[in-house]
Amino acid sequence: MNVLLAVCGSIAIGPNIISMLRDIDKVNKIVGIDINNDNPGRFLVDKFYQAPKTRDEKFIPFMLDLCIKEKVDIILCTSTQNSLIPLKKNERLFNKINVKIPGTNINDLLLANDKGLMLDKVNESGIDCPNFILPDNVKHFDSFLNKNKSVIVKPRVSSGSRGFRILKDNYKLTYNDLVGKTDDSSKIVDSKTYRDIIDKDGSFSDILMMEYLDGQDYSVYTLAEKGKSLVTIPFKRLKPKDGVSLVSEVDMNKCVIEYVEKIVKLFNLDWVNNIQLKLSPQNKPMIYEINPRLAGSVILTKGAGCDLVKYGLDILSGEKLKVTNPKNCKMIRYFTEVLV
Repeated sequence: MNVLLAVCGSIAIGPNIISMLRDIDKVNKIVGIDINNDNPGRFLVDKFYQAPKTRDEKFIPFMLDLCIKEKVDIILCTSTQNSLIPLKKNERLFNKINVKIPGTNINDLLLANDKGLMLDKVNESGIDCPNFILPDNVKHFDSFLNKNKSVIVKPRVSSGSRGFRILKDNYKLTYNDLVGKTDDSSKIVDSKTYRDIIDKDGSFSDILMMEYLDGQDYSVYTLAEKGKSLVTIPFKRLKPKDGVSLVSEVDMNKCVIEYVEKIVKLFNLDWVNNIQLKLSPQNKPMIYEINPRLAGSVILTKGAGCDLVKYGLDILSGEKLKVTNPKNCKMIRYFTEVLV
């Protein structure tokens, strides 16, 4: 099969997925696209094309023409906003030329991708989740701050750690902040300063406020089929930085697996997904994000002996799924260079 990797230039995702595809016998050719011409992924794929922005009306015609030209069978997406959603909205056009776009259907996809709507649905279902609010105004913002000891804020629709902030009252920069001795110092902002900027220049309805959870952080990968999890592999995020796991290891926590299986069913998730959660002080899993697509540390599943990219392509090829039990694996991420 010929695979098109959409947004192949992501440093945290593109290169490791390309390396995984290289080791799958059924993959014949890898075509990559990205809006950025200077990216490492372009030198790792077989063919690279600089793409228009997804908001550009030329994007879908460009993708259709490219699929025909390169005889693409499957499009894999590494970005929800910048590839999966716009492509899923036009999925029927690609199906007409026999191109598959694996992933959750567009309605459930949009719901899972909006952190506010996602937590609303989890809360309404009775599944445990953190305290949160989708504020409408200054009053709502201040009320939630007063009721919770520690609060984080983030855009309802974003990726990685973009826009993530920890709020603290009367926060002043210290010398330790300036010399890098304070954890997360770059993410901490004064509550009143943040509130006033949103009130003046933005919209409260665009942000999510949530209690800060300081328990163990998990990144869970799942291969699903229309709401049923076929494989679920949790990883402890031992050293996350700016949304990327630098050190992770397999942890087949039964409570986390059962919790994630409920989430997969609730959102009718399909194909490969990534779910992020933390443990509460009572060791209860608490979801804070769904990445309904291939995500940065999916290569860990290969290290665990359960390559979810390969399994996913097997399903798309109509093959019977043969799953092995995950083995212990630890990932230590480092960056290397492509010299051109």
